[in-house]
Amino acid sequence: MKISIITATFNSEKNISRALNSLKNQRYKNYQSIVIDGKSSDSTLAIIKLLEIPNMTILSEPDCGIYDALNKGIRLSQGEIIGVLHSDDYFIDDFVLQDVCNIFERDSDIDAVIGNVEYFAKHNSKKVTRFYKSNKFKKWMFRFGFMPAHTATFIKKDRLNSLNGYDIFFKSASDFDLLLRLFQLSDLKYKNLNRVIVRMSEGGTSSSGWESIKRTTKEIHKSLKKNNIYSNILFLSIRIPAKFFSQKILNFLPRKKI
Repeated sequence: MKISIITATFNSEKNISRALNSLKNQRYKNYQSIVIDGKSSDSTLAIIKLLEIPNMTILSEPDCGIYDALNKGIRLSQGEIIGVLHSDDYFIDDFVLQDVCNIFERDSDIDAVIGNVEYFAKHNSKKVTRFYKSNKFKKWMFRFGFMPAHTATFIKKDRLNSLNGYDIFFKSASDFDLLLRLFQLSDLKYKNLNRVIVRMSEGGTSSSGWESIKRTTKEIHKSLKKNNIYSNILFLSIRIPAKFFSQKILNFLPRKKI
C-alpha cells in the first residue's frame, strides 16, 4: 500500500530539510514524496534535491496559495493513501507511516485514519505549546469549528477525488471545508490512531494572530452555511478559548524531553 505525502513549499529553506528528513527516515518505505513549490526564490529547491528523497515528485511553478498547491499534489499522487506534511512541520518518529498503514491493512473498509498533533513555538521547536487530540473528535463538533488535525489525517485517494479536492475560495479554512465535506456529508468510515504523530509549528494561516483567527472563523461559518449545516459565530467562538486553555494547561505539566 503506497502512501503519498504532499508538501507545499514557498521560500521554505529554513525548515524544509527537517520536514522531509522526517519522511525520509520513516521505516515504512512504500511512500511517494510530492513537493509542490510556489516558485521559491531562495534555496528551497536546491536543499530538497540535496536530500535525495527516494520516489520524489517535484513541481515548481506559481500557484494560488497552499490549497491550490495541495490540489496539484493530489493530481500527481500515485498512492492509495494521501497525507499532508507542511514544510514547517515534521513526523514525530520513524514509525508514523507504518502505524498508519497497519490500520488501513487491518481494516480495508475504512476511508481515513486520524491522529493527534503537538504544536511547538515557532522559534523554539523544543517548546510544546498545545496538544490537539483528534481521538476526542466527533462529527457534531464541526458546527462548533472543531475538526480532526488536518496534517494528522490520512485519506484514501478515491474519497478525495470524489470531493474535487480543496476549495481555493477559502484562504485559511479550506482544510476545514474539505474535512467537513469528507466526514460530515459522506458516509465516511475512519479510525483513530491515538497518539501524537505530527509536530506542528504555531503561526499557520489559520492561527497567526487575532486577525487571522477572525478571518478563519468567518470562513468556517461560510463553509458550514455552504454545506447546509447550522452554526453561528457564538458557537464558533467556543474554539478560541479552548485553544487558550489548552495552552495554559501545559504550563502546569512537566516538560518532556524532545
